Amino acid sequence: MLSFILALTFRFEREHGHAPNLVYLNTEQFQTLRGELEISPHGTLAHALGMQVVIIPSLIHPEVMFRTLMAPGGLASLH
Repeated sequence: MLSFILALTFRFEREHGHAPNLVYLNTEQFQTLRGELEISPHGTLAHALGMQVVIIPSLIHPEVMFRTLMAPGGLASLH
C-alpha cells in the first residue's frame, strides 16, 4: 500500500509541479498503511505521510490531491 501511495504522490508532483497535501483512503487501506508504517497508537498517519488523510469508507482506490482549504463537516473524517 505504501509503494502505491508513493507512486501516486510522485506522479501527482510530476504532473502538477507540487506535492499533494491530501490522501483519500478507505478504512481498510488506512489500517493497512498504519500497519506498514508501524504507527504508534499516539502517532498519526498524516504526520508520517506529510499529508492529511481523509477516510471515505466507500472509496475503491486511494487518491491524492492538493487542497488549499478543507470544507468543514461532511461524510469524510480526517486522521
